[in-house]
Amino acid sequence: MSSRKLLASTALVLMLALPAGAAFAQDRPQNPRSEEEAERAEQDTEVEEVVVQGVRPDILTQADRMSYNVGNDLQAQSGSVADVLRNVPGVEVDLQGNVSLRGDGNVTILIDGRPSAMFSGGSRADALQAMSGGTLERVEVITNPSAAFSPEGSGGVINLVTKKTTQATQSGTLRLGYGGDDRYNVSVSGSRRDGALTLAGDVGYRVQANEQESSRTRFRPGPTPADERVEVNEGLNEGRFEAMNARVSADYDLNDRDRVSGELGWRDFSVNGEGVDTFTRRSGTGVLLDAYSRDGTAEFGNEGVNARTSFRRKYGEQHELVVDLEYGSNDNERLTEAFTDVTAGGGSDSAERIGGSTTSDEWGAKVDYTRPMGERRILKVGYELDVEENEFDNFGFRGPTFASLAPVAGLNSLFRYDETIHAAYGTYDRPFGDWDVQVGLRLEQVEFELDQVTQNVQVERDYFRAYPTLNFGYQLTESQRLRGGYSRRIARPSPQDLNPFTVYIDPQNLRRGNPDLEPEITDSFELGWQMRAGRTFYSATAFYRDSSGGVTDVVQDLGNGVVLTTRENLGEAQRMGVEFIANGQLPHGLSYNVSGTVFRNDIFVPGVAGADRSGTSSSVRASINWQPTPDDFFQVNGFYNGEQLQAQGYREAFGILNLGYRRKLTDDLSLTLTGVNVLDSAEQKIVVDTPAFSDRVTVRFQEPAFFVGLTWNFGGGPRRQEPAFDFNTGSGGPG
Repeated sequence: MSSRKLLASTALVLMLALPAGAAFAQDRPQNPRSEEEAERAEQDTEVEEVVVQGVRPDILTQADRMSYNVGNDLQAQSGSVADVLRNVPGVEVDLQGNVSLRGDGNVTILIDGRPSAMFSGGSRADALQAMSGGTLERVEVITNPSAAFSPEGSGGVINLVTKKTTQATQSGTLRLGYGGDDRYNVSVSGSRRDGALTLAGDVGYRVQANEQESSRTRFRPGPTPADERVEVNEGLNEGRFEAMNARVSADYDLNDRDRVSGELGWRDFSVNGEGVDTFTRRSGTGVLLDAYSRDGTAEFGNEGVNARTSFRRKYGEQHELVVDLEYGSNDNERLTEAFTDVTAGGGSDSAERIGGSTTSDEWGAKVDYTRPMGERRILKVGYELDVEENEFDNFGFRGPTFASLAPVAGLNSLFRYDETIHAAYGTYDRPFGDWDVQVGLRLEQVEFELDQVTQNVQVERDYFRAYPTLNFGYQLTESQRLRGGYSRRIARPSPQDLNPFTVYIDPQNLRRGNPDLEPEITDSFELGWQMRAGRTFYSATAFYRDSSGGVTDVVQDLGNGVVLTTRENLGEAQRMGVEFIANGQLPHGLSYNVSGTVFRNDIFVPGVAGADRSGTSSSVRASINWQPTPDDFFQVNGFYNGEQLQAQGYREAFGILNLGYRRKLTDDLSLTLTGVNVLDSAEQKIVVDTPAFSDRVTVRFQEPAFFVGLTWNFGGGPRRQEPAFDFNTGSGGPG
């Protein structure tokens, strides 16, 4: 047994053997399956939560999660959810919208405690950049979820909690933002309460135009300089991102015990771009061998709907039954048209039209029963059913001109993937002396089948897994406490990861799935210390994760300048590190929020040369806020992500700095000015090293952008103040 595995096993034994106790009731995990459950969970723990008010973000802690109020983030007023997540401790979002948690990209993203087809599959990064950050109330980071959550996502769970209906009879908010150069957004949200009926809804529209520069240098070694090859791709692309969304919800109290709820949502976003790519291949002595330019357009569209209905019966305090039914549908289409002009070497000019569509339908049902079993003892049991059906249809045509296109067999394919998950789970909270402990167990039966229709390849599998969880807490002093936990997690391969068909990306790059992939299993341990003294909050959390079977990209050189990317299971990986958070208040209206993560990552892919790697990475994010008057609020925030180890290379460090100012014009109207990427540092570099070749990829994203925004609160009833103006009053905490 390795020393790291021995350390992990010892930590688990110590956790299970800890003496018992009582001062940690605020750390009992909740599972906000619905907005109603989230509301009840907050009400149940209102006097016991640890809340740090008056800093960005405000923090609420529970045994299995950290909850961050993002209302004070000025970037949320003009930015996307991806922009908001970049300022959340422990979360990393690269410049393409890909999310990782403590360096692990296998993260499950929920909306109000529920899964969404929008945040699964290859369109997740685009969806995060399409959804307005202004719709969020807070972000919950759940690194060791209880058994009431799906174990999917080795990195953990990020729960996006949207703004809730207020107690006002009727109220609404209008937000406008403009950044010039075809960049603007508008959103309206509102709610109305009339006796037993509560209605709420929101609608939004967002447009953002961007320019992207990219370059790739690929070196292929050879026995002599004349046999070496240096390939250079350079591209300049202009694109337009357009997104629309709408949502309506209703809650109706049948009586004092029973409530029925429903929600219907719709979203649509598209990306349209055009650009020119150039390619040259030279020998190591500088002789030009091949060259071409590729002029083309690309379109991507995504549309989805989701519906939910639920019934809740309360039998007494913390004693209730909740039944949820859900449906979600997600469709996306993509199309690329390009003409290749060969200027040197062999080959001839050609035109191509390549595209495809993906449809996904998901059904879900969940039954939760919660019952008190004595003083501060709670039993929760439940059943969950998830059914998913996917279809991927690809097509491609090529010819000397667009008028003479003909279908290409290698570009046309049809692939179907269906999956059904049955889950039964239970959690039990109880005190042991000075400790509060929650144990949980989730049992899952998974059945899936894939059908690569074009290649006539069918695979059917099923497997049964058990996922234990443990969360505990101990109050050291009135202001200090310990919290920790263990959970077993899984990262299932995506449908496209399993698709054995070779997909064309561009003339130099192909991609193929692997139907033999197994899910990744991760054992996650953590132990944290927290201190709250007045308006100051500090925390430090040590974590260790031992993974086996992780799915990662493996690149192969096929010759003639073509590279194939496939997916393989990691033999073993360990990640250990420390995460810290520091929030506090300074004199003269100043406050700060600093957080960071440092971790070491060891990975090994058997049979893949150069894939045995170890390295240390770090990230830090900080915000300085200044409120010189009750009506003026300034903010400087930014992040820096250190070098990130990958299976056959690494991603270089990068960072971004943002500025913001808000002026309260009246009680109902405020003006916001924000600057994004003010240092023009939005650049991402990725290095791939293999014995056959090495890649150096650089992508530059949006240039510095400046936005002006207006927020107007309207309607009757009490007003909801903008959180950014609550620093001196101490109000506006989470929930």
